[in-house]
Amino acid sequence: MNSITKNNFRWTYSVAVFLAIIGLQQPKATAATLSNGWNYAIDSFNDGVTGDQIGGGEFEFYGIAVKETSDTAFIAINSNLSLAGYADPLAQRGNINYGDLFFNFSGQNFNTANANRSLFAVRFAAGNDSGVATTGVYSNVTAKSVTQINSGFTNLTQYNDRVRSAGGTPSTGDLAANDPYFQQTGNWTVLNSIDSGTKVGEISALTSATLSAMGLDFSQFNAVGSQTIGFSFNKSAMPSGSYVANLFAECANDAIGIKGEFEAVPEPSTWFGTLAGLSFLAMGAAKRKIKRKVA
Repeated sequence: MNSITKNNFRWTYSVAVFLAIIGLQQPKATAATLSNGWNYAIDSFNDGVTGDQIGGGEFEFYGIAVKETSDTAFIAINSNLSLAGYADPLAQRGNINYGDLFFNFSGQNFNTANANRSLFAVRFAAGNDSGVATTGVYSNVTAKSVTQINSGFTNLTQYNDRVRSAGGTPSTGDLAANDPYFQQTGNWTVLNSIDSGTKVGEISALTSATLSAMGLDFSQFNAVGSQTIGFSFNKSAMPSGSYVANLFAECANDAIGIKGEFEAVPEPSTWFGTLAGLSFLAMGAAKRKIKRKVA
């Protein structure tokens, strides 16, 4: 085999393996609002409460989007609230931030899943009032309300009534504003922060440029908040299957939820077996091509 033939063989083999890997890494589709592999939930644009302002203020949440590959989940949040939070002298720390992002795979409502410690959650805002020590992914999660110490709403009914009284339209993304998935009444019943949990993974921050390169585009839904916050984590930290994920501000001045589904993470044996099989086929095809040229 001369040097040109060897190079052709190596090139054909490399391309075949690369295409196989890319094919296995393609994002999975869900039954929600999909665009470029991102699953979007878009919130009402006039239900964020910032002082006397309803809509468009610091606490306006516009949308959330989720994308996945075979082993990684990517999360993007579009809103007007920065990761530095919102300065408020009435808050216990003088600052109000994002709560934690909860994932519920149980098929139960939020309070039932919380009582059963079957929630998962991501702490992505290092400066919030979460009950866990560091950012990351947590399992066996219980949730708590931090609205009282953040000058927030007592319950969701109070929040919804406040928005409607000012002409706004409350919503929670993929969930209705009064969806029974959440407890609507009672004292300090908006569970928006991790109380306890077991850390099972880390998160990696994603820049707006990286998210755009991955096909993220909230503007197609006219969701144009001043902040786009992104992060990723290894999907092995969570189960596969259908979920409801939700996020509240620490004061419950806005919230958003999304319904989606995670595909199972391939077993290592399946992954390597698939690559080995594809590599074998690629080598066979390359050898046949060489024989034809020699003939």
